[in-house]
Amino acid sequence: MNTEALEYFIKVYEKKSVTAAAKELYITPQGVSKTIKQLELELETELFYRGPRGVEATEAGELLHARAKHLRYLIEDIKKEISIVSGRKGLLNVLVTYSSSLAIPVDYLLRFTEIYPDIQLKIREYPDEFPLDPLFQEEVDIGLVLEPDEIENCETELVAEGEAVIIVAKTHPLAEKDVFSVVDLENVPLVIKAAGTGREHRFVDTCLEHGFTPNITHEFGNTITAHRLCEANGQVAVSVDFVEEAIGNENIKVIRLKESIPQNVYLVFRKRDMQSKAVSQFQNYMKEKSKWL
Repeated sequence: MNTEALEYFIKVYEKKSVTAAAKELYITPQGVSKTIKQLELELETELFYRGPRGVEATEAGELLHARAKHLRYLIEDIKKEISIVSGRKGLLNVLVTYSSSLAIPVDYLLRFTEIYPDIQLKIREYPDEFPLDPLFQEEVDIGLVLEPDEIENCETELVAEGEAVIIVAKTHPLAEKDVFSVVDLENVPLVIKAAGTGREHRFVDTCLEHGFTPNITHEFGNTITAHRLCEANGQVAVSVDFVEEAIGNENIKVIRLKESIPQNVYLVFRKRDMQSKAVSQFQNYMKEKSKWL
């Protein structure tokens, strides 16, 4: 059994079609069918049957699918470990969301390779609201994410704490205050960060807990947009304390909330019985960040 065979099996399982799987894999349907048949011979069981809705998994196929991604990740990790032992650089795929990159600067992440020169980092940055689950299931080894929703087959570790804050232009009437409650915002038009499809927004949840629905007029992806709306249009926006500290806009007033609404950064990594050496070293490096930041 090899990673290619598992990849073909997973794709057929997901697409319920050999032809559709072959199209995404850029090979012929005959090539996919041959690989699946070899896998069935190796396991001495049928993995698929023709059902009313296309190719369906047998009971054995369902069991293999439940284990297939873990097996593929394990094989990939073994290859990475062997490449390091053999003197070649191991590759660690790191995902960073926009807000988390302001809490943990990218130059700190790159310093990891100075301490562990046998590991090469490949860092990809995504919007906070981007659907992250597929990335962690397919290619990402470890990531830094702002308040992650439950991501399948992954674990989390807290690496940086933050809270939601209110930002306004220093000329705004609310700028006279240093702290207030979410209740004071009941009738105020608000600009908030987009949470992403199917995700909950903790600020909105807090407002609902206090008995009102916030008046949201705009959802932004980039904090700079929120700053421009505050400065040019007198808007009131919801942000994160460490984000505002990193940006340091002199024209913006940051106001604390009486209610603590956590906006923390977490280290997210795939759940395994035995973690790879590269991931473990990155975890330990992040735990020691207070000595370097």
